[in-house]
Amino acid sequence: MKRILIALALSCSALSAQAADPLTISSLATDKATAEAFKTMVGSQKLPQWVTQGGTTSQNQDVVIGGKKYIVLNSCKPHDCAAENIAVLYSPESKALAGVFSTLDEQAIHQKLTWLNISDDLSIDGKTVLFAALTGSLDNHPDSFNFK
Repeated sequence: MKRILIALALSCSALSAQAADPLTISSLATDKATAEAFKTMVGSQKLPQWVTQGGTTSQNQDVVIGGKKYIVLNSCKPHDCAAENIAVLYSPESKALAGVFSTLDEQAIHQKLTWLNISDDLSIDGKTVLFAALTGSLDNHPDSFNFK
C-alpha cells in the first residue's frame, strides 16, 4: 500500500510539473498553436537564435488594451540583456502576436527598435505597453498600462 501511495504521489507531481510549463517567447515560436502567428509577427525580419531557442525571461504580465486581454512576455539575450531584448503581446483569445525587438550599440548611445506586426488597433497603446516592457516600467507599474 505504501508503494502505491508513493507511486501515486510521484505521478501527480510529474503531471503538475508538466502542466505548469511557463509561457515564453520561445514556446510561442515553437508551439503548434502559435508557431504560425509567430512567423507572421516576425515577417521578413531576422531575429537572433536566442529568441526562439530560449533567452533570459522575465515574469509575464497581463494587460488590457481596447477591452481585450493580452499577455506581455519579455526576453533578452543571455548574458547580455542590455544589448538585445524582445517584448511580445500575445492574445490568448485570437492567438495573435505583436512585438518589438530592441538592440543597443556597444556604447549604449543608440537603441534601435524593430516593431513586429503592430496592427492599427495596437498602434499607440500596444507600442506603449511593449516599450514599457523593454524598459522595466511595466514591471514597476503594472496597473498603469491597462487601456480599456
